[in-house]
Amino acid sequence: MKKYLKNVVILIVGALLGILANRNREYLINAQFIRNHWHGRKAIENKDTLLNSPKIMVCLAFGQSNAGNYGLGSYECKNKNKIFNFYKGKIYQAKEPLLGPDGAGTSVWTRLADMVIDSGLYTKVLIVPCAIGGTSSQCWVDGDCRKTLDETLKYLQEQKIPLTHIFWDQGETDNVDKVTKEQYKKNLKAIIKVIRDKQFTAPFFASVTSYFPYDNTNPLGIDSDITGAQTEVIDEMDDVKYGPNTDSINLAYYRHEAVHFTEKGLDKLALEWYKKIKENK
Repeated sequence: MKKYLKNVVILIVGALLGILANRNREYLINAQFIRNHWHGRKAIENKDTLLNSPKIMVCLAFGQSNAGNYGLGSYECKNKNKIFNFYKGKIYQAKEPLLGPDGAGTSVWTRLADMVIDSGLYTKVLIVPCAIGGTSSQCWVDGDCRKTLDETLKYLQEQKIPLTHIFWDQGETDNVDKVTKEQYKKNLKAIIKVIRDKQFTAPFFASVTSYFPYDNTNPLGIDSDITGAQTEVIDEMDDVKYGPNTDSINLAYYRHEAVHFTEKGLDKLALEWYKKIKENK
C-alpha cells in the first residue's frame, strides 16, 4: 500500500512539474531560468564606492525585445571596470547577455555605456535593464511586466540608488495588436506615472518605435498611430525626451530577420541613443 501511495505521489508531482515546464517552456528552453538563478556571476564588493563616483550614469532600460538581449553577435565592454549591471539588488560587472532582461543575445546598452564613457560624458555606467521580449505597453501598465518593473524599482529604492536616465523602447507588439493612438498614449503616460510615483525623477527617454514587417498591413510595417502617440507624449510632457527613431534603422544589414538588430544595427542604435543623451546633457 505504501509503495502504491508513493507511486501515486510521484505521478502527481511529475504531472504538476510537466504542466509547469510546458507553461514556461520558452523560459526554460532559452536558458533564461539558468541565467536568472544560476548565472555564476560574482557581485562587486565596493558598491558604495561605485555609487558615490562622480559623473556616474544610472539608467533604467526597459520595453520589449530590442531593449533586451535579442541582438546578434557578442560584445565585450571596452571599459570593463567602469560598466556595471544592477540585478535584484546586487551589482555585477556588465557582461552580455545582461542580467535582468530576457533573450540570449546581446543588448545595445553595453555599447552605449562605452560611448558615453569614451566621450567623457560619464565616468562610469550602471545599467538597470528589465526588458521582456514581445510585450505590449498594456503589460507594463498592469500585467506581469508591471510586476517586473515594480520589483526593479523596489530594489533601487531599498538601495537608495537614484536614476539619471530612463530608456523606453517598445511599440512593435502594439503595432501588431492594432492599439489605437489614444490607448497607447494612455498606457505610456500610466507607465511614466508608475515611475514618478516612486519618486524617480530622471528624464524619461521614449524611442519612436513601431516597425514590424509581419502580421500587419501598415505601409513599410510602421504604425503611424503608435509613433504618433509616442511623439505626442514626448511633446506634451516636459520630463519626457526623444529617444532615437528606431523605425528609421531598418535596412537589411541593420536587422536580423527584419526585426532584431545585427551587430551593425546595434552599433547604429547605440550611436542614436548616445546622440539623444548628449543633446539633453
